[in-house]
Amino acid sequence: MIRTTYRGRAIKVLKARGNPHQRRLVINGQTISHGRQGDDVQALDWFRQIIDRIEECGGAGMVAMLIPNQYTEPHWYEPGMIDINPAGHATQPGGVCACQQCSIDDPCGGKGRYAPLPLDACQHCHQRRDGHRHDARFLYPHPYTEPTFTQRAGRQAAIDLAGAADDDPSEAMCDAIYSEKVPGHLGPPRCLHFADHRDATDPNFHDDARGFRWPRTSIQGAA
Repeated sequence: MIRTTYRGRAIKVLKARGNPHQRRLVINGQTISHGRQGDDVQALDWFRQIIDRIEECGGAGMVAMLIPNQYTEPHWYEPGMIDINPAGHATQPGGVCACQQCSIDDPCGGKGRYAPLPLDACQHCHQRRDGHRHDARFLYPHPYTEPTFTQRAGRQAAIDLAGAADDDPSEAMCDAIYSEKVPGHLGPPRCLHFADHRDATDPNFHDDARGFRWPRTSIQGAA
């Protein structure tokens, strides 16, 4: 049996009951496997490789975009150093998750892009003290817990940044929406550029997150 911590994650490697050649793997209290082949050292080495890969790919919020559909769950990260959005995915404090479920469907305001969590949101989920449910969907049962300093600081920084962008006309985003249905899009394409299109490859065209392009003067007349 091995009990250790690696890059802030609490890890346990235990013999699988009834099978001495298999291991039960636990990270931050969450069982990952009840029967992984190999010995304790091999199992610990696997944990280290996965955690290193997560950190090298950007950590919470970004890793699922670079390693599709993997490692969005909060138990893969150091407790108290992440936020957990309403989809149950880990993000940097005050950040967003870039996985397909959370953003690709509609990055300009769809179901997955959430505002920064309130400063007093629970350490273990997105809920506030008032109305906190111990058995929230997709989360392990837990009482409300005060957020850590790191979580509060990240949330406040995100809130301040959003406020500064709202006050700065140069940071305004283009509000162009393509009004016709496009196959493969859950909603109408929305331009992802700044209002002045200074970040566009071709300023004469709108682009959405999936690569759909249309002229700035078409359909809705936005320019």
